[in-house]
Parts: sequence; structure tokens; C-alpha cells
Amino acid sequence: MVRTVAPVVLTITLAGIGLLHFVWAFTPWPMKDALTFTRTIGGSDDGVMPSASSTTLVGVALVGGAVLTLMVNETIPAIGPKWLRLAGMYGLTLVLLVRGLGGYVLNSGAAEAFQRWNTVLYSPLCVALAVLGGTVATAATRR
Repeated sequence: MVRTVAPVVLTITLAGIGLLHFVWAFTPWPMKDALTFTRTIGGSDDGVMPSASSTTLVGVALVGGAVLTLMVNETIPAIGPKWLRLAGMYGLTLVLLVRGLGGYVLNSGAAEAFQRWNTVLYSPLCVALAVLGGTVATAATRR
């Protein structure tokens, strides 16, 4: 399971969310408009979409995390020293964990739709992804 399920689920999820960020750099899809998007995904009531560059950067980081997962799991050829890949994997795990647990702090003052989605999906998903990332990193460290 550690060499198959955990890295596959983590990779697919990170890549999928990364691709969504690429879409969001240009459109509020699947929301009907920017105001609905910012209330539901961004947490604000102002209707101002995040900049395309910052949204794209998050997408690149997420897709990069997916590729890193595959390299650490030895599913694809690795680039760079093993210690650096492992440090990156543990770093990804830490970022996901901080976003997941710290995400509840984001609810303070955020739009109601964001609070609801953050509580039931965004933060728990980040914690689950952190657990998967930690599993992949720990397994790779023991190899």
C-alpha cells in the first residue's frame, strides 16, 4: 500500500488541484461568476479574483509536489540527490499539514460559503494529503 496506493492518491489529487489552479488563473469555473468564486474558494466577499500569476504559481507548486511524490516513490526517474527530494517531500507534508490545521483559523472573518467548505472539505483534505505525504516520505526514508 505504501508503494502503490498512498503515492498514487497523493499524486492524482495534487495534480488535479494544481490543474484547477491553472484553470482558475483565467476563469472562475466551475462557479458562475467571480463573486461566487471568491466567496466559496477565496473566502472574501469582494469578488476580486486572485492574480493569474499567484494562482499559476500555486498550480505549479501543486503539480511539482505531484512529480516530487513520484520521484520519491521511485515511480519515475529522480532528479537531484535523495536527501533533497526527501527534504522536499517532508516540506510538502509540513505545508499541507499547516494549511489543514491552520485552515480553521482562516474561517475567522471569511465569507460564509468559504467557512462551510473549508470546514468540511479544504482543511480536512489538506490534513489527509499531509498524512499521505508523510507516509510516502517515511517509507522512502526507510528504503
